[in-house]
Amino acid sequence: MISALLIEAPLRLGEFSPKLYLVAKMKQDLHHHLEVGLEAAVAGSIVLLNHLSELNESLVIRAKRDGSLVSAVDIESHRAISAILQRSNLPIISEEGDLPPYSIRSQWTWYWLVDPLDGTEAYLKSREGFAVNIALCNDQGPVIGIVSDPLTKNIYAGMEGLPPFIAQLDDLSARETIIASTAKKPYLLVTSWDERMPLNELLPDRFDPKDFESKPVSGALKFCQIATGEAEVHARSASYMEWDCAAGDGILRSMGITVRDRDTDLPLQYNTMSLRAGNLYASRID
Repeated sequence: MISALLIEAPLRLGEFSPKLYLVAKMKQDLHHHLEVGLEAAVAGSIVLLNHLSELNESLVIRAKRDGSLVSAVDIESHRAISAILQRSNLPIISEEGDLPPYSIRSQWTWYWLVDPLDGTEAYLKSREGFAVNIALCNDQGPVIGIVSDPLTKNIYAGMEGLPPFIAQLDDLSARETIIASTAKKPYLLVTSWDERMPLNELLPDRFDPKDFESKPVSGALKFCQIATGEAEVHARSASYMEWDCAAGDGILRSMGITVRDRDTDLPLQYNTMSLRAGNLYASRID
């Protein structure tokens, strides 16, 4: 019996070694993509900071078909980010980039999902409450999430298999693991500035609205506050574009928090035909 086991052991190792190699290679690639994404977030953030003092008239503001604003800063940030992400040889879906037909992008296994200026209106109106969002996604959604808050110089990041952390805009090697503070009542729900649905309707039935307070927070920074423990729940009745929430979703996934559709209770789907994700919530107190 012993000799038989000794003979079979190398065969079993041989059978599994290709799989182990592929897993190790995937982890190595993800770590590389994380560093590329962080570098791209820095590049986009620098663009936004460089234009902070300019008058809106010089930023060539126009409205898109959906009424949202776009500026020369959005475009410049997109170009700076894309120039770096292209090193990965993976396709990019960016709010300000050319969008391939769904028949093509639906075949993608891996792709970047980018908002080069999350919160354009906040940037133009008050020069605060804006961010850079970068996510690396596969067919299950974001595997890497990066949200840069240029004004605080904090870059929030999370990756599958790696604890989420905060890096510094001017020193990416300075990283602090995110350890969320303990949840205490009254819990805080963060939502959008234009949210019209009342608190009791935003919350899932399992929560008691009396245990909550609410506060509006701009853009993807809501997800970051869930990650750090500054807030407990993020909910939204209107739809997001996928690039608005993928980076924050990626950060929360790295710590075991799932961003869900409030109607189906299923994780958000990405790279859909409409590129919209609606009616979502994320909670760290489920």
